[in-house]
Amino acid sequence: MQRVSPATLSAQALNAGPGDVQLGAQPITTVTFLTRRGGVDVRHISTSFLVTNTTGADLANLTLLPVILSDTDGDPGNNATAPTVAGTPYRRLRLFDGQDASAQAGKLRATSAQQVDLTIGQPSLHPQATPFLRGLPVSGVQAAAPAGLSMTVMPEGWLVAGPLARGASVPVTFAVDLPVDTEKPDTQVYSFSLMFTTAQDVTGSAVGRPTPADRLDGQLSVQPGGLSLPLNSRLEEQYPDPGTGERVTVQTTPITADGQVNLTLSTPPTGALSSLFDCDFTGNRSQPDALGVTSRLQVFSAQGDPLGTVSDTDLTSSPVNRLYVDRDIRVQGTCYVPDLNLTYQDHLDLKRGWNFVQQRTAGGADAITVTRTSVPDGSWTRLTYAPQGPWVQVISPAWGSDLTLRAGQSVSVPFDLRQGGGVSGPVTLETDLPGVTVLPSGLTLPGLNGQALTPAALQTQLTFQAAGDLPDSDGPLTLTFRQNGAVVGRTVFHLSVLSR
Repeated sequence: MQRVSPATLSAQALNAGPGDVQLGAQPITTVTFLTRRGGVDVRHISTSFLVTNTTGADLANLTLLPVILSDTDGDPGNNATAPTVAGTPYRRLRLFDGQDASAQAGKLRATSAQQVDLTIGQPSLHPQATPFLRGLPVSGVQAAAPAGLSMTVMPEGWLVAGPLARGASVPVTFAVDLPVDTEKPDTQVYSFSLMFTTAQDVTGSAVGRPTPADRLDGQLSVQPGGLSLPLNSRLEEQYPDPGTGERVTVQTTPITADGQVNLTLSTPPTGALSSLFDCDFTGNRSQPDALGVTSRLQVFSAQGDPLGTVSDTDLTSSPVNRLYVDRDIRVQGTCYVPDLNLTYQDHLDLKRGWNFVQQRTAGGADAITVTRTSVPDGSWTRLTYAPQGPWVQVISPAWGSDLTLRAGQSVSVPFDLRQGGGVSGPVTLETDLPGVTVLPSGLTLPGLNGQALTPAALQTQLTFQAAGDLPDSDGPLTLTFRQNGAVVGRTVFHLSVLSR
């Protein structure tokens, strides 16, 4: 690994580093292993160096960005250093016997350090790895290239999150993946150099941090295009009530003005847990079954309006669930749910309590496969806030309220509604019971000002009409709100119908 002069960065998230950092002359560790992924053999190589802040100033969120060095005039005589292989940050690629391997430079892919699960032969992110981020906003970068060369800063790099005091050192792990032909080991790249420059990433606090699976501690990252959180919002930890199916709140924590949350997850109510294997299982597991549940993390405004949810993603942006189980269990197998044509591919090593589980979904409407893989406790995760979509919430009458109708008659009921997520304009109303209608059959929701961060209140009166030939009955009645055919709200009554 070799460093070039620090960049002067004017991009949205990246700021100039104040000077040079020093890379240790020898790696601390080097790790390599071979796994098969998607029918291709891939060699993973990671190496750790000690990086020392020799800039004379304190740094925050030091970022190491790969760079492409190009010979601008084709004259190697005036180059301060050798260029990289065209379009890549790599140079000096060699085979074991010393032959040039530059043709393979385009196959190397920078990444975060990984570890291999020996039970399944598959890699996963190493929990202590230096995070590797993609899609960094480096447009407008002005970098001081070595003489005779031009320099292109790549929009990705390794992040040393947090402060790095002047004179302090920190280990940084660089890593790459390289497809190889295992039948021709003499053709595999044996050595190479990676060129990089340094910067500071002011978004580092939103990247996430390594935390235990039972802890939420960090700043919420808002999904692209999402709305900011209003002041005095709160986060509620919720679980399903086994009797009603509704979610109940077990604890609440405030969300600070800059989106910080700090919460230790509870031990879920016993009744909220359900079988992990309500399906046709094939494979191996260390226990016949286990009971588990995931928490719902709901964000509310100060007025009690639901605004959205909080979830986790890993550094590859794959969803990560926090799963509680009531016992230790190891699972390698397939779980098929025939009613949903849904298949779970499980590679799980769960401990009693809270666990991180990465979830990747593939397939379409006909068949879905969800791969669930255990993620080591303490792994890097990003807390993401997803604003709720367009919706109409019925504040009153409460869910499950009693409603009595006589055949051929009607009853008017006052409604207190909340409209949020930007929903406004015409909505239609319908019931799910033939012979029971609601009037009016549509409402026009008023327009919302600004970004509608806090749902707007709307009071109205709805009339339920029972047909004259409706027989006696007793059961649920669902009232549904739709906009352009899509469901944007729903509530349920306990209806009693009395014939004349």
